[in-house]
Amino acid sequence: MTLFEDIADEISQRINEGFYSANSSLPNEIELQAKYGVSRSTVRKAIDILVEQHKVVRKRGVGLFLAPEISAQNILEMTGVAKPASIDDFKVIMRDKYLRKAGPLFAHLLHIQENELVYYVSFLQQGGEKVTKEVLILPLQYFPDFDVSVLKVVTVLEAMSSGKRKVADMEQQLQLITGSTELVKQLQISENAPVFKTVNFMYTEGGDPIALETRFEPAEVTKYVVDF
Repeated sequence: MTLFEDIADEISQRINEGFYSANSSLPNEIELQAKYGVSRSTVRKAIDILVEQHKVVRKRGVGLFLAPEISAQNILEMTGVAKPASIDDFKVIMRDKYLRKAGPLFAHLLHIQENELVYYVSFLQQGGEKVTKEVLILPLQYFPDFDVSVLKVVTVLEAMSSGKRKVADMEQQLQLITGSTELVKQLQISENAPVFKTVNFMYTEGGDPIALETRFEPAEVTKYVVDF
C-alpha cells in the first residue's frame, strides 16, 4: 500500500468511527500535509481516493467536507414534491446567520417552546443570471453542531442530514407572489415581477417537524417539475 493510500485509509477509518460529524468540514490540504508530514501532491492523491469513494466532497476555494448521508435527489424522489427542472451549480453568498429566540409562529410550526433557540440562516444563491434567496429555521436542539459553511458545498436538503434527527419526509407549499422591495433588490428583478415562494417543512420518519426552509425564486426564469 502506498503512502497516500495509507493516509486515505486512516481518514476513512476516522469517518467510519464518527470522528467527523455528518457534513462537517475536514482539515484542509495544508493542515493534512502538516499533520502527516508529506507533500501536497501526496495529500491530494489521498483526498482523490476519498472523493472517488463518495466519502468526501471537495470544493475549490472552500475546503473539504464529509459527503452527505443522503442526497437531495433521493429525498425529492421519495416525497414527490415540486422541484426545479434542473439542479444548477450555484455560488452561495452568505448573508445572515445567527441564533435567535423562536417566536409564536416558529414555535407552533416546529412544535418547540417559545423562546427556544433556533438558527436563522439567510443566503443568496447565484447561478448564471438567476439569483435565489433561501431562509432556514433550524432548532438548536436538533442541529447543535450545524456548520453553515457546508451550504457552500451541498444542498440544503443534504445539509439537513447533519442534525440529530434525520429528514425522512417533506411537505411543500408553493405560492406565486409579487416581490417586495427587498426581494426585488436581492433577486435582481424588476419591480412587481412575479416570485415563486416555496416553503418546505421537513419531518422525521415519525412525522415530527425538525426544520423549515423558505425559498424565493424569480418566476419568469424558474421551471418546476411536479411528481405525484
